[in-house]
Formats: sequence, C-alpha cells, structure tokens
Amino acid sequence: MTEGLLIPAIALGLLGWLVPKLWSMVLPEGLPALAVNAVLSALVLTALTSIYFMVQYWAAGVTLARLIDQGLLGNAIYFGRLGLAAAIIWAPMIGLSLMGLPRTWVRVTW
Repeated sequence: MTEGLLIPAIALGLLGWLVPKLWSMVLPEGLPALAVNAVLSALVLTALTSIYFMVQYWAAGVTLARLIDQGLLGNAIYFGRLGLAAAIIWAPMIGLSLMGLPRTWVRVTW
C-alpha cells in the first residue's frame, strides 16, 4: 500500500509545492506573473501526472502497442483526465505555494 498510494501522493504534493517555486525563478514578480505561474504549474503537473499514469499502465502489463493503438488524441484525453483527477492532491499544494510567493518579492509590493 505504501508504494502504490502513499509515496506517489507525497511525491505529487512535493511537486505541487516545488513547481511554482521553480517558475517563480523564471517569471517576474507581480500579480499577472503569479496568475501565469498558476496556469503553467497546473499544466506542468497535469502533464507529469499523465506521464506517470502512462508509465504505470505500461509497468502493469499494458503493451506499448496497445497504448499506441489508441492514437495520440485518445491517449491524451484518457491520461489527461487521469492527470486532472490527481489534481485533488497537487492543486492545494500549488495554491499554498503560490500564496507564499509574494513574501519573497523584492521589487513589487503585494
């Protein structure tokens, strides 16, 4: 149970906290950049989670030919929905991480 559920949930939570911090190093300070950070972080985590689920399906015995047989759009929709379902874990962490970013702003005041 720990390997199958707890460790991936902790990893998703940590990624939900880390990805906005990494984007904040690239993006400028300010509210518009904070909104862009939120969108980019959600897209990155949806993609990472989708890739994780695809790897888990492959590791569980679903052949790569079977995955390719569904087509690019079919896989994108199916695994994208799984990635968005995992937002229940990473979305609150993105929110908490984004709320803490204005404390580190030097040039722009909150």
